[in-house]
Amino acid sequence: MRTVPFLLAAAASLAAQTITGTITGSVVDSSSLPMAGVSVTLTQTATGAERQAKTNERGDFVFSSLQPGEYALTLKQSGFKTLERRSLMLSASGTLAVGALALDVGAVSETVTVTSQGAAVQTATAERSGVITNSQVDGILIRSRNVMSLLQLLPGIVDLTETERIEPNWDFYALGGRRNTNNVALDGMTLNAVGNNFNSVVSVSMDAVSEVKVLLSNYQAEYGRMSGANIQIVSRSGTKDFHGLGSYYKRHEQFNANNFFNNRLGLAKPRYRYNTWSYNFGGPVYIPDKFNKDRDKLFFFWVQEFWPLKSTLPVRQITVPTELERAGNFS
Repeated sequence: MRTVPFLLAAAASLAAQTITGTITGSVVDSSSLPMAGVSVTLTQTATGAERQAKTNERGDFVFSSLQPGEYALTLKQSGFKTLERRSLMLSASGTLAVGALALDVGAVSETVTVTSQGAAVQTATAERSGVITNSQVDGILIRSRNVMSLLQLLPGIVDLTETERIEPNWDFYALGGRRNTNNVALDGMTLNAVGNNFNSVVSVSMDAVSEVKVLLSNYQAEYGRMSGANIQIVSRSGTKDFHGLGSYYKRHEQFNANNFFNNRLGLAKPRYRYNTWSYNFGGPVYIPDKFNKDRDKLFFFWVQEFWPLKSTLPVRQITVPTELERAGNFS
């Protein structure tokens, strides 16, 4: 049985510093001149939590200590149309530069909404990194349901792990480095076991993972500790709406083909039974009209996973010495 309870708050002061990110940008007018004093509102899509700021004399704005996830920007200034920029995806430990946002002359009641955009280019840092997104964690089936197996989707990662079920060990290599040079963290807390350094003290259910950020090289000194890659697992949080999921995964020998040696010896398929039961539930913590009435400050998420297993080792053939060989005759 695997049990991983999470009680997460959306306040930035409670967030793990090593997984939080930053969104930066600037505001200009139609002639590309910087605009100071523009009201900028940043909204986290999942929770509805808002942060507000004003542009400086150079027209720049910065939002730091942000939880990874999807955000929307709203820019307002008297005498100009309101600009909305949606679907801004911020990864863990990432710095997202949205560039120069231009306001058009018009009434504040008029709104220009931008929902599509090109691929984001990392211009704020020199790091080489990759992200296993929430949709990949949810949509890609992994035999062992071990989220670490998804790392092989990224360039520069070689995964030699062949496990049938979730387990704390890993056997992946980043950019040619040894497996015991990688640091693995959950919400900013390292999971590396002291000793061989290639296993974890905690096994995390895939249903409890929101995304995985992999810092491969040239990342900031604050993410040091080991000489290899820095893997940051971000746990899932509740949102302003209630959501739940129940799932069952079945693996049984009836779905398998028998191997060559069993067919040759007339043996039945070996027992192979992995049944995985999982459920999760999350949402806001609130009391109507009394506490957290806007459902944008405190959230919870609970996940539990069960692994009842029945399996056997395959039949092995062993060659033993003949009677003559046991007597010393090797002719």
